[in-house]
Amino acid sequence: MGRVLAALALGGAIVATARADSYHAVRLAMDIGGATVTRVTAGETEWVYQWPAIYFEARFRGERVSLHMDDANNYLDVLVDGHELLELKRPGTTVVNLDHLGAGEHTIRLEKRTETQTSTGAFGGFFVDNKEDALPAMERARKIEFLGDSLTVGYGNQSASTSCSKEEIFETTDTNAAFGPLVAKHFNAEYEVRAFSGLGLVRNYGGEKSPQFHLPDVWRKAVFADPQLDAREWIPQVVVIGIGGNDFSTHITATERWKTQEEMAADYARTYVQFLHELRKTYPKSLIVMTWTSDKDSLYTQTAVKVFAQVRAEGIVNIDHLEFPKMERTGCNGHPNIHDDARIAELLEGLIQSRADAWQGH
Repeated sequence: MGRVLAALALGGAIVATARADSYHAVRLAMDIGGATVTRVTAGETEWVYQWPAIYFEARFRGERVSLHMDDANNYLDVLVDGHELLELKRPGTTVVNLDHLGAGEHTIRLEKRTETQTSTGAFGGFFVDNKEDALPAMERARKIEFLGDSLTVGYGNQSASTSCSKEEIFETTDTNAAFGPLVAKHFNAEYEVRAFSGLGLVRNYGGEKSPQFHLPDVWRKAVFADPQLDAREWIPQVVVIGIGGNDFSTHITATERWKTQEEMAADYARTYVQFLHELRKTYPKSLIVMTWTSDKDSLYTQTAVKVFAQVRAEGIVNIDHLEFPKMERTGCNGHPNIHDDARIAELLEGLIQSRADAWQGH
């Protein structure tokens, strides 16, 4: 019969169990947030994911729904009608049954909360018993994309201490509480978070430890190590990008291709300008929002500011910028905490709201 994952109560009515022998017959149409690739396992289609904040959402009628999980690596949140009911911690290959949800129409949502850089998870979908209980997936007109590094991921943002072990970083990273999903949900927008802790534009954290993974190399992939690009027609009206903290985080070593920080900064600037032109070509009408830190003395911030001025001078229009506020940074290893994320989200919401053309690009 399998093991009980959790017993939760909303008026004492909700129970979730994991039973490998329970699989309802009708798969619901889904709204999938984020880049995925499909595979077939035991005759059933599954969606493989890796980026943070991937989500799956569906609508149905009735009291029962099942989730077909295949993820031994992540923590995921299950929400029904906007309320978080269950946290799945590395659930593995199992079927999660939600029962006694009450009569009427419901929205079911699965959200990936953790970051996995070297592994993936997969989801087989939501299932109900009867075809008449399946409802069309929700469609949202607004779309927003977030590109960046650990600040965008929400690295260790739930931690009570700045000193964290590797497992504590994993457990306290909640991208759903980071500024990207907060902004998107504020505007009721579809969203993608294409961010990677330690990722740089030309140089990752601590030097060239993973030279095949820089933002320009991976941002259009569903799985980082897969050479195949995401082929979906995803065109966000707003793109928020913050990249460079890792490029400038440590001093250049003798084994790297740059001799000085200034030489690396020049490479970063050239690459950033090229990448912004690529973004504009890929998303011709989207509002692009560049972000950088409030430390005006840092070479990173100074270089990012110059890049913004250069692309404006070169004719990239519909581009804006946001300087991050001073932050508490009590998350793991001095990263922003959830209060910092909420403040950044508030500022981004204000900037986007101030742009009358923000949601017009397609």
